Amino acid sequence: MWPSRRYFLKLTLVIFLTCLGAILMVYSTDKMVLRYSRDPKVEFDTSKTVPPSPEQMIPTCRSDPKDDPLVNHLSKFYSVWYDPPTEKTLTKREQIIILIWTQLLDDSLREGVQKGRRTRCDRISNCIFSKYREDIHKADAVLFEVSKLPEDYNSSAMPTVRYPHQHWIWYRTECPNYRSINFETYRSVFNWTVSYRADSDSSGIWGSLYKTYQRVKDEGVDPNKDYTAGKKKLAVWFISKCNTQANRIAYATELVKHMHIDVYGRCGTNDVCAKKKFKCMNDIIRQYKFYIAFENMKCKEYLTEKFWRNALENDVVPVVLGANRSDYERLAPPHSYIHVDDFNSPKELADYLNLLAHDKDRYNAYFKWKTIPPPKNMPLDEGRWCNLCRELLERCPTKRKVYTDLRTWWEGENLSMCDPVENVKYQELRFVNDHFVAANFTD
Repeated sequence: MWPSRRYFLKLTLVIFLTCLGAILMVYSTDKMVLRYSRDPKVEFDTSKTVPPSPEQMIPTCRSDPKDDPLVNHLSKFYSVWYDPPTEKTLTKREQIIILIWTQLLDDSLREGVQKGRRTRCDRISNCIFSKYREDIHKADAVLFEVSKLPEDYNSSAMPTVRYPHQHWIWYRTECPNYRSINFETYRSVFNWTVSYRADSDSSGIWGSLYKTYQRVKDEGVDPNKDYTAGKKKLAVWFISKCNTQANRIAYATELVKHMHIDVYGRCGTNDVCAKKKFKCMNDIIRQYKFYIAFENMKCKEYLTEKFWRNALENDVVPVVLGANRSDYERLAPPHSYIHVDDFNSPKELADYLNLLAHDKDRYNAYFKWKTIPPPKNMPLDEGRWCNLCRELLERCPTKRKVYTDLRTWWEGENLSMCDPVENVKYQELRFVNDHFVAANFTD
């Protein structure tokens, strides 16, 4: 008796589904390669899918609501998926290894990064940084200083092998108006971001309320201290980048017409701190009542060392230009700064500073924040490298993420993250005899 027609239909369906499954597996593998990177070979995890010792394993994680486009608009800039849990991905790591693939611009890790150097964090002791590229095979994360990468993606500048568990990290300390990359050529390359912005995967801000209040707690506070004592001079500014397109120069040009500012650094006539930089700068800054903490660009959340280290750490009132006032209100200690947006003109600001310099009580009020308890909801921040270590230790081991639209995330819709540069011809400047003049730097 011949099999029934229904039998042949079932058999055909089984064969079709089997073939479809095989095709989807191949497609899924190819798609995973595309998700991770462009050129590097991706080595897949072939360890057991059932771990032998559950008590030694990291709990699996559920889908994060932050990855839902209806909950978080940032999710449109990246893709997320979850790999099946395996022995390798779920086994607790004794230490985290971060490979620094490119040279770094900032001083915090650039000087003396040694193989085996551990982070100095209060809550983290098992994080290691390496500058040796042979550690690529055991690194949990690979750090790329974006300004040190080729403008267009070039496989010769990147690791040749990529492991699924690795996080390739896009690292940037400067604002979007500075030299960048051709984002489209780096599409689907980076898994995480570290920058000064709060919407980065790991916080890389220049300073923070947490660290500032912790320093105040460690040093102790005298509520009756006179912060005008020993400050015989009005205002100081260390500035290394002077050009006609910088947002701050036009404002400063008018400001110096109405008050005296001593200008140091490459743009000034007194570049006296080239060698013992920070100690030299601190010794000079502490002689002044005000520090001109003008950022070179006006960008969202862009508060750099000018504000945190140069001014606040030296007990000098910062005069700020850069991020919006709302960003300073959210990120900085209350009533610890003077924002240019609170004044109708540079002359009005200069008049206020000259008045404040001779009013001890009003000047000391800018340090009142030190005697007030810090905000209860203040986020933990131990510095960008300790933050990164903590995030890597706490990450979901099976979650995979890759950025598909870094340009819009970083620069904003219609370049909204920063004010445009001044629409004038580019010209290097130097501050001479209380005003800016054209200069050609050769050093």
